[in-house]
Amino acid sequence: MSKILILDDESVQQEIELEERQLVIGRDASNGIHLDDPSVSRRHAMLTCALGEYFIEDLGSTNGTFLNDRPITKHMLNHGDLLQVGDLVLKYQKVVEQEEVVDDDPEKTQVISRPRPHKSPDAGVVVPKIATIRYFRGPKKGQSEQILRSLYTLGKPGGDVAVIARRPQGFFLLRIGNNSFPMINNKKVDVGGGIKLNEGDVVEVGENIVEISFTG
Repeated sequence: MSKILILDDESVQQEIELEERQLVIGRDASNGIHLDDPSVSRRHAMLTCALGEYFIEDLGSTNGTFLNDRPITKHMLNHGDLLQVGDLVLKYQKVVEQEEVVDDDPEKTQVISRPRPHKSPDAGVVVPKIATIRYFRGPKKGQSEQILRSLYTLGKPGGDVAVIARRPQGFFLLRIGNNSFPMINNKKVDVGGGIKLNEGDVVEVGENIVEISFTG
């Protein structure tokens, strides 16, 4: 599984395996990741896992949370990302396959992710369609965009944020962090675990209202 490495002068002081969907990082001993340092707030930041991807969210900390030297409010993590929490530096390692983890240390044996055999649609694999969202309300009102990447963000950092995740089974809506619940077809829903979107669904996230459609 994925890991957080607590670094000291680039050497690893502690490894923490990420097993839960949400983990709070902070100075309070009850947190999932306890950092006993006065520069760290009691509840400094939170890690959230959504469909295998981890996101970092600052919880209004005093000194802020930095991702690769840039201040962030909410952001998805990639393998090798460096997080600064107060005066401490943490490194995120992402699992490649089962318990195999990519390692950047050139002195260690590199784990090579084995490619999975290609399966045709006839083998039962659902091929994702092309999704298009059309904005009815919000800063992008009147615009349409295709979802070409694996994660598409609705909303903005500091406000209500959700993600549309592109998966082999289709497109799923996920809520990021502890912001208010989004709405699908005028119904408030808890999408923490991911809800599959259907043709014509209208999604409301904060000030944004969009309609999703599929082609291909």
